Amino acid sequence: MGNDIVYKLAHTEIAGLQWLPKKTSALKVLSLHGWLDNAASFSNLSPHLSDFSHVALDLAGHGASEHRAAGSFYHLWDYVLDVVSILNQSKQSVWLIGHSMGGAVAMLAAAIAPDKVRGLIVLDNMGPLSAKAEDRVVTLQRAINKMSKYRLDRSTSYPSKEAMVLARMAGFTALSKSASEFLVDRGAKKSADGIWRWRHDGKLTFPSPYRMDEEGVGAFIQQIKCPTLALVAKDGIYKDDHQLVEARSAQFPWVKLKWLEGNHHFHLEPESCFAVATEIQRFIDQN
Repeated sequence: MGNDIVYKLAHTEIAGLQWLPKKTSALKVLSLHGWLDNAASFSNLSPHLSDFSHVALDLAGHGASEHRAAGSFYHLWDYVLDVVSILNQSKQSVWLIGHSMGGAVAMLAAAIAPDKVRGLIVLDNMGPLSAKAEDRVVTLQRAINKMSKYRLDRSTSYPSKEAMVLARMAGFTALSKSASEFLVDRGAKKSADGIWRWRHDGKLTFPSPYRMDEEGVGAFIQQIKCPTLALVAKDGIYKDDHQLVEARSAQFPWVKLKWLEGNHHFHLEPESCFAVATEIQRFIDQN
């Protein structure tokens, strides 16, 4: 496990984990996790990237980072502000790795802050979810209805940490027990009465109030000028949507696309993380 690190920004505080290289390295890697995950998502990957100075963030509302204010949503562009604010604290550009939702955030950051991103690596992600214009009224209505009914004291509780591990294994995407344990260790908290709860902000479970259309997503992709590696899991979220992967891949100015064995968390699962790390290491070495 890496060492805890905190970035103090003008508008919030973002926590994370840091792994320092065995030898002094000029290369810096910044990693962004997926929805409802946390920085521990990169705990199995980072030991295989020991040549680099590696930081994995807890995105706002996740892990040990601060929650957004009451009444605030979690927009992709809010995460981009956080990430670019962190990148601006250093004169040196970084290799940006993003998994799932973190991949979408990384892509937007690479498009708008090209001088800060030396290279981009996305893991089982090909950009933000999109929607048609005619769906936006219902989408916003659904999100606002959820937000207006939200109560801070309403959160799911568990009798033990083990129960949380089992629940996470059966979440939106399947996880092995060992992978789930990494996320739960950083994402759970025990209250004084012995009850276990998630540390993440409950508002994260609300539907997004707004999604870009495909044209908008494409406009960002076309502005990503740095070398880009897209690793897609054969048993991940795109296993039945190869057409979207190919269509978006074709819009990158500079991309290498490769499908790898494994599930959506192939970078965290013990049997597949080494293959993912090998592709990342090779791509960075070549660029």
